[in-house]
Order: sequence, then structure tokens, then C-alpha cells
Amino acid sequence: MNTNLVVLDPAHGGAEPGATLGDKVFEKDITLALMGRLRAALTAAGFTVVSTREADNPDPPDTDQRAEIANRTHAVACIVLHATATGSGLHVYTSTLPPAEDDDTESPSAFVPIPWDTAQAAFVRQSQSLAGSLSTALGNNHLPALTGQAPVRPLDNLMCPAVAIEMAPLLAPGAGSTPASDAKYQQQVAATLATALRARRDTLRPAAQAPSHAATHAPNPAAAPAAQPKGKQ
Repeated sequence: MNTNLVVLDPAHGGAEPGATLGDKVFEKDITLALMGRLRAALTAAGFTVVSTREADNPDPPDTDQRAEIANRTHAVACIVLHATATGSGLHVYTSTLPPAEDDDTESPSAFVPIPWDTAQAAFVRQSQSLAGSLSTALGNNHLPALTGQAPVRPLDNLMCPAVAIEMAPLLAPGAGSTPASDAKYQQQVAATLATALRARRDTLRPAAQAPSHAATHAPNPAAAPAAQPKGKQ
């Protein structure tokens, strides 16, 4: 596991706009904006960031291709970004797969050929731990967060601690609602997540290991994934 690398997957894109969150406000644009803010915050914290898409291209990668990008990295966290007009605060989801019997948080034996649709099973417990850390940090920063399990693609195919974060409007009693498209709200979420991921990295990294100074973002890492989509094995 590369404790200094995070994968960000802004959902949807191109002809797939996702949910409509207002007049000509589409989920694909909000997830891309949030990805940019989160990438900047993570890079400032010394992380290398890999993103599955950099812009709203007409032919974005499909969910299998997004998982392939992530699985080449051995990242400390893979975060799938979504947005919605319903609910309040942040919804943090993990895979619905049961944990693999040999799932070991300290030393997972996941990087061997395994079925594509259950690639996440060996990381479920780590993903749940990640979701708990992120949810706690959000709550402590006055950003209500709900955790749960959901069949959000490509979570089941990811070979890393992985969560899906869905950004909903922020409701405040007597103060109305702040939409997910609000730049200040997005920045607060991004800063909180980056701080939580930095703290998690510091607990996982050996005390003697010096921090990396090569913080970049790279959409196409070179190493090969251990799992392949159906039809590619």
C-alpha cells in the first residue's frame, strides 16, 4: 500500500450527467469541482493524487476503466465522489460485499488474481475503518455525515480501502439550505477530508519514514492491476 497516494473518482461525465441538482446544475460538474478542491487540499498535505477524469470530456472512462486506473496504484484510499439534491450533509458509503475470510487490516493478501466483481472483499474492513474516520472528522467540523453500505459502482471492483462520498445540501435550522454546488461548502468538505486522510496516513506510516515531497496528480499510473474486468482476464 502506498500510504502517500489517494485516488479520486468524480462520478459521471460526458453524456452521463448524473442527477440534476438545479437549473442546469448537474452532478457531473459538482463532482468534478469537488475533486479539484480535494485534490488541491491533498496535494498541499503532501499526497500524490490520481484522478480518473480531469475534465468533462465527451467520452469519460466507464466504471470498469475507473477501477482499472485505481487498481494500478495500491492507494491508501480510493474515494468515489457523488452529489445529490436530497438529504443533508455527507453520505459515506462502503461496499455491500461481505469481508473476505482472510481480510487482514494490517497485511491484506489482496494483490493476487481474484474475481473482478468481488475485488473489494479483501478490503471491506479497511474501507469501513476509513469511512468511520472520515465521518467522524466531518461531524467534528459541523458537517453531518451518515455512513452505510450501498451498491455504488465501482466500489466492488476496487482493490484499496474505498468509500463513496455523496454530497447533499447542508441544512441549518433557521439558516436555510446550502446546495452542494456552493464553493465555500465544497471547500469546507475538501479541507476536512484532506485533514482526516493526513491523520490516517500518519498512523499507518512507520514513524521513521520521511514524508514524500513528490506530490503530484497523474491520471495514468504505470503499474498493472491485479484484477481485470470480465472479458479482460
